[in-house]
Amino acid sequence: MTEFMSFSATENLTTIPGKLISGHYRQSFGYKVKRSNGTKDYYLTLTLKGTGLFNNGKETYECHQDEVTLITPGTPHFYGTPENTLWEFYWCHFVPKEEWLPLLQLPEAIKGIRFARFHSENESLQVTNAFYNLIQYNDETDFYSERFAINALEKLLLLLSKSAMQTEYPLDSRIVHTLALITQHYSQPYTVAELAAVVNLSASRFAHLFKKQTGESVMDMLNKIRLRQARKLIETTSLTMAEIAEEVGFNHPFYFSRQFSAFYGTSPAVCRKRIQQLRME
Repeated sequence: MTEFMSFSATENLTTIPGKLISGHYRQSFGYKVKRSNGTKDYYLTLTLKGTGLFNNGKETYECHQDEVTLITPGTPHFYGTPENTLWEFYWCHFVPKEEWLPLLQLPEAIKGIRFARFHSENESLQVTNAFYNLIQYNDETDFYSERFAINALEKLLLLLSKSAMQTEYPLDSRIVHTLALITQHYSQPYTVAELAAVVNLSASRFAHLFKKQTGESVMDMLNKIRLRQARKLIETTSLTMAEIAEEVGFNHPFYFSRQFSAFYGTSPAVCRKRIQQLRME
């Protein structure tokens, strides 16, 4: 164990995957977070002042003012405020849309933790404003606030990608093809072996490449695509939950409900009820 481990002795709870959460912290020495098994979502921070320390269990990275860190799913992480500083930062937990994945291919600071720096005051200002808007919209509770927050997040990721010269870190064409396939035909009962065969790779090589490039296993990604599509159907149609489950590729309504609840933190029925209430306000 590294010395940083003693810096974060208490295990923190993991976030609910699929729920966009964000905030603005000012933390002095003694602030510490430990997630030994990582999370199922991405964790993005922007340091506004001071310094933050990030560790993956083996290596440590210092993040300074106007720098971004992106912790990928499943990465063990330990972070906090070092001595003699006040760390002020924006933060956000999120699950990306499939089309956002190329935007997340930032250079790696240490294994599992990526970074971006800005080269001009204008770049820094744009990113800071986008992050601020994300947090403000995400704090609101009306029907449109979540969509505004998601749009702000997408703008933020586009700015980060542009700043990091994304063209140097493209997704492999075989992964792009796979993502297009499962996004368009998410209801099909795919297996890893079947998808690997489509792009002429062995199952083990395909699984490793997909995980390395996207931060997710291919079946986890497919599951999230199905659940996001299910939420769209809950919001925009009168289909029953059993019909929605079948439409998006889940064989059993109970399993669908359990997966939806784990992803969004609420059952499909409660989600529909909340949406209806918001529309009536």
